[in-house]
Amino acid sequence: MAKCWNDFLRRLEKNQGQVLRVGESLDPNGYETGAYIKLLEGKGKSPVVIFEDVKNLQGEPSSFKLVHNVFATRSLCAMAIGEPASNDQMGLSVRFGELQEKPGPCEIIERNEAPVLQNVWLGAQADVTRLPAARYHEKDAGPYFVMACLIKSRSGEFYNVTMTKNMVHGPQRLSISAHGVHHLARMIAEYEAAGEPTPVAVVLGHHPAFYLGSCALTPYGNRDYETISAYMGEPLRLVSSASLGDDFLVPADAEIIIEGFIPPGVREPQNPFGEISGHYQNRMMAPVIDVKAICFRENAVMEAISPSRAEHFNLGSVPKEGSVFNSIKRVVPEVTAVYLPHSGCGRFSCYISLIKHTFRDVQAAAMIAFTEVMNLKLVVVVDDEIDVFNEKEVMWAVTTQTRWDKDVTVIPRVQSFRSWLGDAVCIIDATHPEDVADFPERNKIPAEVEKKIAGMFNKKP
Repeated sequence: MAKCWNDFLRRLEKNQGQVLRVGESLDPNGYETGAYIKLLEGKGKSPVVIFEDVKNLQGEPSSFKLVHNVFATRSLCAMAIGEPASNDQMGLSVRFGELQEKPGPCEIIERNEAPVLQNVWLGAQADVTRLPAARYHEKDAGPYFVMACLIKSRSGEFYNVTMTKNMVHGPQRLSISAHGVHHLARMIAEYEAAGEPTPVAVVLGHHPAFYLGSCALTPYGNRDYETISAYMGEPLRLVSSASLGDDFLVPADAEIIIEGFIPPGVREPQNPFGEISGHYQNRMMAPVIDVKAICFRENAVMEAISPSRAEHFNLGSVPKEGSVFNSIKRVVPEVTAVYLPHSGCGRFSCYISLIKHTFRDVQAAAMIAFTEVMNLKLVVVVDDEIDVFNEKEVMWAVTTQTRWDKDVTVIPRVQSFRSWLGDAVCIIDATHPEDVADFPERNKIPAEVEKKIAGMFNKKP
């Protein structure tokens, strides 16, 4: 059986407490599902949440369940790619980096074999207000779908799959948030330059490995379907679309797919929207999608991401850590770990540990990270004995080993994606200074004693 959402759910339900089913009637467009996820997170709880009774955008009970928190913990991300839940730190990041560099095969199947084409709404039936969509924050300009969009290059050589958002403008019109830094924006521009509409599909549910694979740091022109196949651990099944032509392939085992065309040169307003940084994105003009079809499998569920919550942070950070680690290791082989912490929204700060020989190792590692992660504003580099996944240890190194006049470097004109943050970036070298002869050594308990006492603790019931 090909991997799909239900395949992952079955694995989760073997472990008590990993799935929370909410039976109360909730209105996503009234902020209610977003508020539920926020309150759960505030209580330190992070199960996968299945909202079983939600309203659609017409205010009626939806025929689709709504799923959140699929990426809320690193353990869930590990399970999604077939790793043990316990492999949730650097071992997981390394595994993501390995998968990124080993594209897998795809398999094209017949339409009558594709679960996602079991139900197809065309014409006036293809009304997105029949689906549940959410407003997450008080000033959101409208309800949004927050999952992945895919476009086929105009040359036909590759597909790009990118996590983005789609504001609902009407029954058959969505925005597509394709910023200038997105590969999607470049692909839309190529169609527009030829005066042609851009075929696009919005994937509102699939096995979580599908989405994790879409977040790998790959160059423009990468065959994203093949990268996703590697993360799925099996051939990615594809099928001809319902409305975009036989040569436009969509994931056959998706839950729900919205198909449409982006008309050239048309822009409509979207935002404010409460985005990953915890701020509202300003109003902007965005391309739009004219919806042509909505396809879904029997008993389909719709997946969503709650912006600026743990699931959003992990989805964007965990797949990238392995990519950054690989890139640094080519230049600084002694790098030992890379972490994009939640305190930096999984985007804006990065902790790197390495075995330092000179300050050049620190600078090289940091600069590579900035080139890999377009939103990155701060890199903290620590010695390999520091656990980068323990923020208390990282901050200990920052406050006790950093000489502010020598070890903090601010570099202008590096990142400019969020203009209100400025374009400068910062490197903090929190490693043990190699040029200070009398710098004190860190105190330690003998390793053999720690091991002995740890064994005593492990024997306790």
